[in-house]
Amino acid sequence: MLYNAPLRCIVLRLIHISRLVNMATANEERPVATRYPEPGGYDRLAQFMGRHPQLGIFRRFGALAYETLLYYQAEISDIEQRLRGLRAANKSPGDGPGGDNRKEYMMSWVELLESTESDDPDDTGREQLKLIMRLRDLMVKYEKALYYHNHALTLRRPHGKLLKDLREWMDRPLLGRIMIFSCDYKAWTKDKDIEEDLLTFENSMMDHFTALVTYRLTDIYHKFVGRYIHKKTGKNDNPVLPVTNEDDPHMIIYPHRVVARLTRTITVFLACMLPVISIAILYTVSDTKTRLGIIAGLTGFFSISMDIFTMATLPEIFAATAAFAAVLVVFIGSNGNN
Repeated sequence: MLYNAPLRCIVLRLIHISRLVNMATANEERPVATRYPEPGGYDRLAQFMGRHPQLGIFRRFGALAYETLLYYQAEISDIEQRLRGLRAANKSPGDGPGGDNRKEYMMSWVELLESTESDDPDDTGREQLKLIMRLRDLMVKYEKALYYHNHALTLRRPHGKLLKDLREWMDRPLLGRIMIFSCDYKAWTKDKDIEEDLLTFENSMMDHFTALVTYRLTDIYHKFVGRYIHKKTGKNDNPVLPVTNEDDPHMIIYPHRVVARLTRTITVFLACMLPVISIAILYTVSDTKTRLGIIAGLTGFFSISMDIFTMATLPEIFAATAAFAAVLVVFIGSNGNN
């Protein structure tokens, strides 16, 4: 069954009210220590996003942004066409009064301004000036819209794990228990079209390896280890590591700074060990052809590692790979007779 937009909002509101009533009933039957918090709205959601900026996920409204740009473009194009028509008429004004002055409208701003005082009904100066003034405002708005839309496109889409965490926090009764009754609640629903239209202020320069550790390996660690050792066992007990938050007593938080430092340490360690391991492999091989084949494989592995473990640009990858290959070739040259 299809609903129009206002009706969908009403239906959504009724669903949330029914959930609220069910939770309130269940809350009366729960022990005092584990009772649900009061339902929250925009204020609680904003506070949560403030504590965890990586979970600040919003709609991009990409289609509407492009539609706005198209409307600006259409309106400006209409003014452009009308100005061309008026200026073409000014080039052949005929023998009427003020005909010579109309030819100077494109050459003298003063003449164009003074055209507003003309009593000639065929004088197009007043209309030209009106269109030019309107064009000034439109061009500023259009260029500003282009600039901000281009900036919005540089913001990355949220990782699926982050969106899942936000949804879980909003929906779970012991966590956020967010109740938003307006249509913007759909911004975080499981809808493919909406998910492709989301953006986040999370660091867009995160490389693939850091994203893997931050979202995948941390999730695996929590599932099998972290959920058992990073939790409070009593009212006054402390967790094994300080990863819980006083404002979110039912959450286990892995600080992004700690995870980023761990991944950086692993990356630096691998970067230091790769040349040493490569030289050790070449040292155990005496055949020159075999060494050249190993160098080709190690160089390819090095370039792929640069792409995965870093955010290096293509010229930087080429330069680093060439330097890495040169080091291995020099090693072979200096030890070729041995």
